[in-house]
Amino acid sequence: MDPILRRVLAGLRWLLVGAAVAALFVGGAVAMSASTDSRWHDKHTVALFPPHHDWVLTAAPTIDRQQAIDKALGVVPGSTVISAELDTDQGTTAWEVELRAPDGIEYEVTIDSNTGAVLGRVQQD
Repeated sequence: MDPILRRVLAGLRWLLVGAAVAALFVGGAVAMSASTDSRWHDKHTVALFPPHHDWVLTAAPTIDRQQAIDKALGVVPGSTVISAELDTDQGTTAWEVELRAPDGIEYEVTIDSNTGAVLGRVQQD
């Protein structure tokens, strides 16, 4: 009976080792989840806390839409306005005014909404 008893004890030993390892994993996961701050999830919810640069568009610009259009028409004389919208350009709030020149070429003129400075003029394809 001695060899049978050794096999049983060896099997029980591995069973106990496996149970201890499983208890460590389960216990560790429970301890980690209990120790985390539940408010962490709220701080990283995109819908509740949009990035700071999204809030820039809510501030009232110094230069209004019509002033931006007038400035853009000075950059591309004789053109007609297609659209004008407030957007951000590399972290700066700016008006993007799309124009069509008399020769049919379309341009996008970017005007700083705070200073009225022309940030750029791009010919559209």
